[in-house]
Amino acid sequence: MFVRACRTLLELMQARRERSRVHCQLAAMTERELQDFGMSRSEIEHELRKPVWRK
Repeated sequence: MFVRACRTLLELMQARRERSRVHCQLAAMTERELQDFGMSRSEIEHELRKPVWRK
C-alpha cells in the first residue's frame, strides 16, 4: 500500500512538471501560432487550470 501511494505521488509530480513545461511553451507562443493549433489563449488557460489528476 505504501509503495502504491508513493508511486501515485510520483506520477502526480511528473504530471505537474509536464504541465508546467507545456504551460511555458504555450505562453511563449504568438496568437497566430495558437490559431494554427485551433486554440485561443482562454481555452489553453482553462485546460491548464484543471487539477493535475483530471484530464
